[in-house]
Order: sequence, then structure tokens, then C-alpha cells
Amino acid sequence: MFRKPHVLAAPVAFLPAVALVCTLSAWNATAVAAADSPEVTLKRGLTELLTAVKGRNNSNPVELAKRLRPILERFFNFESLTRRALGPGWKDLNPEQQKKVTQLFSEIIIRSYTSRFDPNSEVDVQFIRSVDMGNGRKEVPAVARYQGNAVSVAYRVEPGPEGWRVYDVVIEGVSMASNYRSQFDSIRQKGGPDAVIRAMEDKLK
Repeated sequence: MFRKPHVLAAPVAFLPAVALVCTLSAWNATAVAAADSPEVTLKRGLTELLTAVKGRNNSNPVELAKRLRPILERFFNFESLTRRALGPGWKDLNPEQQKKVTQLFSEIIIRSYTSRFDPNSEVDVQFIRSVDMGNGRKEVPAVARYQGNAVSVAYRVEPGPEGWRVYDVVIEGVSMASNYRSQFDSIRQKGGPDAVIRAMEDKLK
């Protein structure tokens, strides 16, 4: 009932590192100088991410996800990503359900990637100059290489009080949020918000 998006299936062993590179260190409102472009911030995030996982013997995806979540939450706008992934269905959720769905969906994303991520493999991501998307948002194109594979990635970011935050990742031209939305819409139309929540919970069992 809850399929893995096809965009994640092609270079499946490689995409975890691509997505998790969006991890950034914490920023306060006064720390984001004009020189801190999205691409510069992403480079710093890559360094912090690899430092956090390098040399770790424990490859358990649940434990790895637990260790990386606090870092990811300081930059990755999971609520914004979840809202886009739910699409029209987001409005059908009450505030408590929205909070629960955001927690569940973010855990699905993190575990999906950490389950295939080798902490000791070399990761090389070449960021390209960001382009303006309007309304303060930007897109940072990149070419990422991991375990002999290479894919094109684009990180969509928006400004926030703690700096740039990723709200979507486009892999080989396919938006992560849009890809999940097609699945959530199908589940929601058949069983409503509760069915979406149950599907997410089942995915994490």
C-alpha cells in the first residue's frame, strides 16, 4: 500500500548520502551573513554530517537515524517538506495530526536513507551556484558521487530565522515531495487522514 518512490530506487545505495548532505550546523538569526549563500551552507553541512558518521561501527539504520535527527532538524524543514508531500491532504489534518504526520514522515525519510548509507564510504558533492526561485527561495544544483555512482541533485531551500533550510530535494529531475504526494493522495482518497497515518506507522514497524 505504501510504495517506495521510484526516484529513490535507481541509484538506491547512493541516494542516502545525497539527501543527508542537507544536514547543517545550527545558526542563530544574527549568524547568517550575506556571504553565507545556500551552496556555502550546504558545503558546511556536508562536512558536519560526515564528521558525525565517519568511523562509526554501528550501521543500524534506526540508531543512525536517531543520532542524525537532531542535526537534521536544525536545518531540514520537515514540516514544509511534509506539507508539500501531503498536498491538499494537509488541510484535512487537525494541528495534532499535522504534528504527528510530520514526525512520522520525517522518520520515514531519515530511516530510508540511513538504511543504505555506509558511514565509511567516500562522498563527493559538487555544488553549483544557486538560482533564484522567487519568494526568497533558491535552488542549489549539484552533482553527487557515492560508491562509483553519480546523479544530479537540486536542493530547494528557503530562508528562516536559523538560516537556509531545505524544503525539497529533486533527484534526476523528480521532486521528492511530489513523488510521495502521489502515494499519499491515493491512500487519503481511500481512507482519509487516519489511513495516511496508519500507512506511515506501518512503514516504520
